[in-house]
Amino acid sequence: MTPPNGMARFNLGWPLAGAFAALLSILMLGALCVARGLPPWLALNATTRVLHGPAAAAVTALDLTHTGLGAAIHLASCFFWAAVAVLLVRMAPRGNLWLALGAGLLTALVAGLVDYGVMPTRLRPGWELVLSPIGVAAALAAMGTGIALGLIAAQAIGRVSKSPTP
Repeated sequence: MTPPNGMARFNLGWPLAGAFAALLSILMLGALCVARGLPPWLALNATTRVLHGPAAAAVTALDLTHTGLGAAIHLASCFFWAAVAVLLVRMAPRGNLWLALGAGLLTALVAGLVDYGVMPTRLRPGWELVLSPIGVAAALAAMGTGIALGLIAAQAIGRVSKSPTP
């Protein structure tokens, strides 16, 4: 049975939340890097430390091995956390703006705690290698906001698709 809450649907809420989360967080990461006088893709390069070690954060080149792989890892991460948010909103009988916002920001908070508190250093996103702690928090908040916007969009689309046609 399809959940009545559009944002709780994996065929609607999950892809929209994941896409919005990836878009907003990548834009925030890029802006934060530029504000520090760094190439906008450097935080994505740093994400590949899982394979390349901490030296990945020093690679300023825009390339597939660092930037492309870092973007793929980050995209997969955003979709993972979007799935967590969808599971959270499935607990509510109906979706609304506050539920979406709460689920998005709570998910981002949990992501930050897991990524920077539980994971071993080598498996962390690597953003802390190029950004301040406030910058890392801002990027996580952007991801949470993106999740919330995706859930809100899913709710709106779900409502439109249920409305009777004339």
